[in-house]
Amino acid sequence: MKDYDVIIIGGGPAGMSALIWCHSTGLRGIMLEKSPELGGQMLQMYHRILDYPGLMTENGREMRDHFLAHLNELQLSWKTGCVINQLDLSELGIPGESKFKTSGVSFSATRDHSHYAGRNVVVIGGGDSAVENALILARVCPRVTLIHRSGNFRARDEWIKEARENPRIEFLEGYIPMAIEGTDRVERILLKSMRTGAETHLETSGVFIKIGIAHIPKSLETWSKWTQTVTSSQTGVREPLSIWSMPPAMSAHPPV
Repeated sequence: MKDYDVIIIGGGPAGMSALIWCHSTGLRGIMLEKSPELGGQMLQMYHRILDYPGLMTENGREMRDHFLAHLNELQLSWKTGCVINQLDLSELGIPGESKFKTSGVSFSATRDHSHYAGRNVVVIGGGDSAVENALILARVCPRVTLIHRSGNFRARDEWIKEARENPRIEFLEGYIPMAIEGTDRVERILLKSMRTGAETHLETSGVFIKIGIAHIPKSLETWSKWTQTVTSSQTGVREPLSIWSMPPAMSAHPPV
């Protein structure tokens, strides 16, 4: 077993960038990823990427391949399929969500869209990933209902415009999900109006949940070897798991 100065948890774009940075400063680093392959959220990006400086790709997987080539060129170290705790997708926390995770509840249209061909589905969320998932599903589903609690979508304007112009996508704004219901698989979702409080059912064969990234598990909130680690995934804070009390080789650099 080799000794490393730095262990990086998560093999997404941030993890890969951190591994390269460690190499450039002379630190021996290894990156650990729980999935079978590197890439993280990049693997869920289906559309063209046009806003990354110096590199335009057809999708996130192609961009991941460029990142991976860089790691291979530097002969850096990583392992896949071995991480227990790291960022994950947020869940609704409502009745029926866990019950139907393998029979109608999904967190990725990129992975699961073919299973819902010819069926009506709903997507919950208002960011890039929610609108992108709605566009992916509209290719194979006759009706895709995009549900958002306020209607103030955070997704990029061009994707919202494309979704609103798609005859297969319906926007249902001002509603929150209360329960996912069915017998052996998802059959309907219970919704509550944010304005009136009235509840209504919507028939659906699938519920795609795209409401952001979950916080790092409680088990990593304190890490005895360091003074403190950052566990919030919200904007405006240090990166998740960045170390406030740094190893000597990094002490000249302020926390980011």
